[in-house]
Amino acid sequence: MITWRTDEELMLRYRDGDTAAFETLYRRYEKPLFDFIYRLVPDSTDTESLFQETFFRVVRAKRKYRVTAQFKTWLFQIAVNLCRDRTRRMKHRSHLSLSSPLAARGESRAELQDFVPDPYPAVDKAAEACELETAVRGAVAALPEDEHLVVVLREYQGMNYSEIAEITNRPIGTLKSINHRAHERLRSALAPYLGE
Repeated sequence: MITWRTDEELMLRYRDGDTAAFETLYRRYEKPLFDFIYRLVPDSTDTESLFQETFFRVVRAKRKYRVTAQFKTWLFQIAVNLCRDRTRRMKHRSHLSLSSPLAARGESRAELQDFVPDPYPAVDKAAEACELETAVRGAVAALPEDEHLVVVLREYQGMNYSEIAEITNRPIGTLKSINHRAHERLRSALAPYLGE
């Protein structure tokens, strides 16, 4: 079994023809990468295709792969670039999905689904937890692009500033400032839920 190998060793083995090494990498990153893309892309309908495209790009680049950075940061950098491209393309389309924001950026993030009556209204603590989760997800999604990316990588993916710096090509000090601003915005947006 090769699960003890580093990601970089596995990628080098895959480059040299070991498909089992790729399968191990895929299993290691399937959930975190999917979760990352799901949280980064405002409209999650393309999450699966962006996830698959990220791994497809890894497969296409295997012959050129050199250990110049961590495999993890290289993989996430591919995903970030794909998500940014998709977000830019979607800005030029006019469509409305149930999870599309109805307000302009910076305003309250009401979504169409908020106005569709729930056939089974919940009144217990589970409903309150769900409401808080929705509020947090909305507040994170409403952050400016750079803050959104840093919060998702740091808080949801558990990456340190060095890894985020590799992915974003930004200095660590800048990333700390971006993260601080993001948390201030989140604190302000979620004040009603925090009792502030």
